[in-house]
Amino acid sequence: MTITQMVQNRQQQRIGELSQKKQGKPHVNPYGVPGMSLNDGGDYRKMVPVDEGTAQQVRQIAFAHMKKGYGVSDGEDISQVIRNYTMSLAPEQRLSASWTLNEIFHSEAVRLGEFVHQHDPDWDWGKPFDVSILDGYRQGVDIQA
Repeated sequence: MTITQMVQNRQQQRIGELSQKKQGKPHVNPYGVPGMSLNDGGDYRKMVPVDEGTAQQVRQIAFAHMKKGYGVSDGEDISQVIRNYTMSLAPEQRLSASWTLNEIFHSEAVRLGEFVHQHDPDWDWGKPFDVSILDGYRQGVDIQA
């Protein structure tokens, strides 16, 4: 098969995928996470209710990243938790739920960073610090200097 034929074949597949929406079939995002629907996606960047156990797990992962990697990690663990949860939802709910859990994670990570920085003003992300500082940290509670 030549390159031209491969490109034409892919274009035909794409046209078929797009025509599914016209036929009332759900359109699944071929470029993102499998199972993510673009139907009625609109502005998916909104906080939506999520399972509190999963939200707590996301916060715990942020804490573990701070304690084990000084705020840095490869992100595989958080991605897996978010993916597992969102795939349990209806396709139309997945984008916003994923965004919400990412926001919870990043908010907790920033809060942790600020907490560590209050105790070690020279600290920066990825730079080692005395992890016993985290013994005084209370999840989700803003600490004033």
